[in-house]
Amino acid sequence: MNQSMKSGLIWGGVILGIVALVWLLATLGSGNAGSGGDQTLGDTVKTTDHIQGPTNAKVTLVEYSDFECPACGAMYPIVKQLSQDFPDTLAVVYRHFPLKTIHPNAMLASQAAEAASIQGNFWEMHDVLFNTQKQWEGLTDPTDFFVSLATSLGLYSTQFKTDLTSSSVETIVNESYNRASAMKLQGTPTFFLNGDAIQNPGSYQAFKILIQSTLDAQ
Repeated sequence: MNQSMKSGLIWGGVILGIVALVWLLATLGSGNAGSGGDQTLGDTVKTTDHIQGPTNAKVTLVEYSDFECPACGAMYPIVKQLSQDFPDTLAVVYRHFPLKTIHPNAMLASQAAEAASIQGNFWEMHDVLFNTQKQWEGLTDPTDFFVSLATSLGLYSTQFKTDLTSSSVETIVNESYNRASAMKLQGTPTFFLNGDAIQNPGSYQAFKILIQSTLDAQ
């Protein structure tokens, strides 16, 4: 084998290796916004879940999410708009899956939502946490920031601060996290539509078409 042929084979192997590496990084980097396939929701939606929409909804969208996750922040306005577009037929369920190893403030943010829930303001805190994500994600300790959010929502700040780090609130978040881990969810956001895992449609229009087609099929 002459030198030019050897060089060609070497460079061919390098190029194939680069292509394989790019594909692998793209796959891992997606964080899996919904695994799709045959995976189903591990349990049924309960009255203790955080549900936005009618109790007798024809379509239920369960989202395992992380308040510090940029992809979750990008999907937040899409899911909110869908909830408004299908007010009589769609129920949106939020479940905590704080990715603690890569998002250091995600756990406390979930606890902030649960602390607000005790005063009847889960969805209000849910919205404001996503709307201010860029402001608190880099803080060493976002406690005071979360208390200020609670105050802006008209919550009793003293009670909120106590509930924020209470064992009962931590237990609620950890139970949701453990359910997600038991299902081996690969990342956030992960969506289940009527109990079946779906790939993240990625855009508002694609998501709307998916929900409408689910309704039409009933």
